[in-house]
Amino acid sequence: MMNTEFDYKVDLKSKNILIIMPKFYTYQNEIKKDLVARGANPHFYDEEPEKTKFLIMKNIESIFHKPNIFDRFNKKLTNQILAEMPAGGYDYMLVIRGNVLNELTIHELKLHALKANGKSIYYSWDSFENMRHKGELGRLFDWRGTFDSVDAANSDMDYKLLPLFYSDEFDANNMDEVQEYKYDYVSVSAFFPFRYRYFKAFKEANKDKNLCLKLYLNPSVYRGKKLKDPKLVKNLDMDIVSFEPFSPDIIRDMVKHSKAVIDLAHEKQQGLTMRTMETLGIKRKLVTNNIYLRDYEFYNEDNDLVMENLPGKCDAAEASGDYSAFVLPDAEWLDKPYAENETVRRRYSIHSWIDNLFSI
Repeated sequence: MMNTEFDYKVDLKSKNILIIMPKFYTYQNEIKKDLVARGANPHFYDEEPEKTKFLIMKNIESIFHKPNIFDRFNKKLTNQILAEMPAGGYDYMLVIRGNVLNELTIHELKLHALKANGKSIYYSWDSFENMRHKGELGRLFDWRGTFDSVDAANSDMDYKLLPLFYSDEFDANNMDEVQEYKYDYVSVSAFFPFRYRYFKAFKEANKDKNLCLKLYLNPSVYRGKKLKDPKLVKNLDMDIVSFEPFSPDIIRDMVKHSKAVIDLAHEKQQGLTMRTMETLGIKRKLVTNNIYLRDYEFYNEDNDLVMENLPGKCDAAEASGDYSAFVLPDAEWLDKPYAENETVRRRYSIHSWIDNLFSI
């Protein structure tokens, strides 16, 4: 069942749009689909086309204090964009994250690639603390937004809060209703030691519930950890850990057939993850450790549970053998009807997100 109708607020028909962003899961494709459906002409460029090489360069920059290590890449990218730009230039320039871009690149593109009346847009889907430029790059743009509510509130650079989105694939209106659930709780994400500890604790504390907890561990990362810190990956629970990645279709199917989703972000993360937004889109209940969820208009205790101080609770549980702090809500909460607010929910679709980005 597909219902992809959306009342677009921003007319982007025939607009040429330059987009520089990282390739992250399928999100670049989702953004492209929306823009093309509006009649726009998006042109994408990857800000980190060689992931492994760029990671090494970042480490060299940090260790040997080489702030200009990405200058050659910036020059190459600028020349490529200018050589390939459409006649007349771009109506919009959108940069997402821009972690390795320098100020000269932005100035050059605004001067030579953007039309005289064109608009420049910057969006951060990472916290400032995790980026090389700490959000300062945003000063060079006509509009700047971030997914991080704390960064938006504390910044003196006039950043607007714009949470992430759910795509059409995670829109409950595009799915048939589930007749029978396979799981009570599901969580699928990348392997991090903190997540693995919590997953083991949840598994120990909820033997009466049907859990599907999966962490993807890249085999090359596993081999590296095995050499550097063998205790970290010794005797892994292979019911939790997978060396095979999970496709977006598989993840969506798992979420669709679960009553609730567990989303565990880094303890210092303040912005809401894409998984949180997808859970909202698909109308599933959410368990998360992100305390900032309570600040958002869609937060509802009937749908959302925030679990605080998981590191401390995990330390105590491992020391005592008492995992009661990790017991998840039972049927009284799980089977209570989802509290719906369709007007609010649709504000977080990818279509609304793009409307907000280009409403300058």
